[in-house]
Amino acid sequence: MKFRGLHSSPPLTSYAPTWDFYIGTSICDNIDVKSFSKFLLHKKREVMKLPLSYYAKGKLFDGYTGLGKRSVTSRSNSFNLLSWSHPEVKKLKTNIIKNVIEYNTKCGNETPHELYGYCWYNVLRYRQKIKPHLHGANSQSYLSGHFNVQVGNTSTCYLTPVNQINDPEIIDIKNEVGSMTIFPSYISHYTTPHNSFTPRITIAFDINPFKVTD
Repeated sequence: MKFRGLHSSPPLTSYAPTWDFYIGTSICDNIDVKSFSKFLLHKKREVMKLPLSYYAKGKLFDGYTGLGKRSVTSRSNSFNLLSWSHPEVKKLKTNIIKNVIEYNTKCGNETPHELYGYCWYNVLRYRQKIKPHLHGANSQSYLSGHFNVQVGNTSTCYLTPVNQINDPEIIDIKNEVGSMTIFPSYISHYTTPHNSFTPRITIAFDINPFKVTD
């Protein structure tokens, strides 16, 4: 696994912000991405029939990605990809566990004996992009990640958790087919526009050491 980090300078006052985190990436070369992409596109017909979800104030849920109600993402509360029966899903689970352990080792944290995973996928068409969002910033947040199944010339950009307005510091990681990225769930991220007529397919997931409650 390769690591890129963003670390703040030592604070010189009592109120200076600090941050210290890594983005870890690796190649999962045992996953058949062609078979996986075919399966996920076929499964989309079934997923699109699932019910939509809404935020507390009645706004449509799409994970704040901006993909809207015609997206697979907007149905992500109605399924868990990790529960699907497919050979590549089993390999995906194995790679997630392996990468979480390696990420924790780098950060000096012990990996819990039990991990709970929640997983969905995103399908982007020509000129679509995912807007800045984060997966979790409460007391239960842990680790999140992405796996690139079928991507064109796009990048995922990760932002520092403090200065995201004036001069944001960004880690720009070019998407590569078969690559997996692990990062803290509170890290905001977005994608560059997808400029291909071939669908862009990525799998996203959240990992927690306990069952998350609302």
